[in-house]
Amino acid sequence: MKLALTLEAAHSRRRILHAHGDSTGKELERVLLTKVRSMPSVRKYPYALTTDLVMNGDECHGAYALREGEVTALFAKATVLATGGAGQIYARTTNPPVSTGDGMAIAFRAGAALEDMEFVQFHPTSLFHPSAPHFLLSESMRGEGAMLLNIHGRRFMEDYAPMAELAPRDVVSRAIISEMIKTGSDHVYLDLRHMGAQFVKTRFPQIYSTCLLYGVDITADLIPVSPAAHYIMGGVKTDLDGRTTIKGLYAAGEVACTGVHGANRLASNSLLEGLVFGARAGRAALNSSVVPEKLTRPEFCPETVRECATIRNRLRQLMWEKAGIIRCGESLGEAKQTILSWERITGQTFLSRPELELKNMVLISGIIVEAALRRRGSAGAHHRTDFKERGEGWERHVTWDRENFGFPIPPFTKAKC
Repeated sequence: MKLALTLEAAHSRRRILHAHGDSTGKELERVLLTKVRSMPSVRKYPYALTTDLVMNGDECHGAYALREGEVTALFAKATVLATGGAGQIYARTTNPPVSTGDGMAIAFRAGAALEDMEFVQFHPTSLFHPSAPHFLLSESMRGEGAMLLNIHGRRFMEDYAPMAELAPRDVVSRAIISEMIKTGSDHVYLDLRHMGAQFVKTRFPQIYSTCLLYGVDITADLIPVSPAAHYIMGGVKTDLDGRTTIKGLYAAGEVACTGVHGANRLASNSLLEGLVFGARAGRAALNSSVVPEKLTRPEFCPETVRECATIRNRLRQLMWEKAGIIRCGESLGEAKQTILSWERITGQTFLSRPELELKNMVLISGIIVEAALRRRGSAGAHHRTDFKERGEGWERHVTWDRENFGFPIPPFTKAKC
């Protein structure tokens, strides 16, 4: 037996491990869930949504969880956030429905610092089909030799980057958007036809079977694709052991900003980061010195948001159009003003998942937009047409916390760099 390695964009050699062809994530989840279920010391609390952290002064003593309309306080000497990203704030995303920025939002409300929030990575190739979800077409398809064609059947990536289809994700995503604008189309094509049907079926069985459900045979057809929000490099600021700026609170995975991804995550490094920093955060949490107190949950009167689904859809489209792959001061300013019109939502209390998710989405969207306005230059996944160069001091991180950011959004000068 030997390790199965593949090539992905911006890598110089085959170093990406994969399992069962294209089912690496599914296999990792299977192993982890099986392990957790085998441990009697681990208590599960399924189908719950964390609403906020339990705070005692400047210490975290656990979290409040909503399940079946009831809020329960879960007390702990150490609390580890592993809630994933915030892709659902965009109209097109490869992320699951639960990726609404909840972990970042609850940490921020508790006083934790967020960092690098302007850096949102868009994956170049998600399936573009009217009846299909934004299904991710793995970057390893291009690593194995798949080509990008415009709607006229012309290969175009060589016009934009020496590495062509294997250029970094931000370069490929912007190239696809540019080509779509040039050709007046809402998608381009991914072409695997030259790779051989048997190889494609064996190497990409999950993608093959899923696309077939929507009438696309990837061994014989051109695959319609377009970019989608995929990963946020920013998140809850941590040190190298997962510690946040709040005592007793740790973070690991996409919710965290460890700094290792810089402005543009290299393909598949997120799995490695999750493994390394998950272990580090777990070890550090074991040595937490917080002594949890069973505090009484504050009483509040739950409220409602009229047209919750409508606002959510408007927000997602707004972020896609005004704060997406290509940005400028004008578009970001328009996004900011619209988000400010929903500021009341971030200060309300709710007892339903849709409203709580919307509250978190509005908050995180506002921070991303303000951070993007604050960074007057282009770096990695953050690209502004009005500031195409990196700009002076581009290496600095932009950090936000509750003291220097809130609704209404403060002037840029209040942001700490």
